[in-house]
Amino acid sequence: MINRDFLNQFSQQFIEQIKHVCNIDGYLTYSIDNIHHAYNFEVCGIPRSSIDEYLNVQIEHDPVSFRHFYHDPKNVAMLDQYQPNEMYADFMKRWQVEDTAEFFFRKRNGRPIFGISIFRESNKEKFNAQEQKIFEAFSTLSTNHFYHHTDVIDRDQVMQDFNLTKKEIIVLEELFSDLEGNQIALKLNCSLATVKTHVQHIYQKINVRNRQELLCKFLK
Repeated sequence: MINRDFLNQFSQQFIEQIKHVCNIDGYLTYSIDNIHHAYNFEVCGIPRSSIDEYLNVQIEHDPVSFRHFYHDPKNVAMLDQYQPNEMYADFMKRWQVEDTAEFFFRKRNGRPIFGISIFRESNKEKFNAQEQKIFEAFSTLSTNHFYHHTDVIDRDQVMQDFNLTKKEIIVLEELFSDLEGNQIALKLNCSLATVKTHVQHIYQKINVRNRQELLCKFLK
């Protein structure tokens, strides 16, 4: 299960970054369990009753809902680029929403597990192309940080399954980051040769040839 404290901190920091560069009137955050189910909705600037209506009825009509992008690699979706049907347009009008931008945060395997929706009220300008570029840049910059805190392994189980030592499991966790061998050595306060030895033993025990195969094996 993903750490709720991390998600709360991550979403608040991400939204604060957005606020520094553009005006928004509210936001919604949520966790994604599967293509049919999202949970832990947190709202700001919009009545919670609108979320109830959205989940019970309108989500099927929302062209940028997480369901439509569950298997799509896109991480940012702008409502203005899609044509909502009459029912969803009426829903937005009643709740005084002019435009929304959706952010989908995924595991390395591409599965979305967290979403942030920001919106502007009626009579405000829609999000423009320049703002979309900023949103996409923010999303890209946050990717590795999100991976590092969400793609986690069961240490005890992996140690038992593959007979890894305590030092090897520590190195294994660092291999899930984008750090190079010398950076891992610096972080763990050991030599590069020591790291390479641990990595070789890890690959042999887990029966993989490189870091890419390692990621594919664990981060499915």
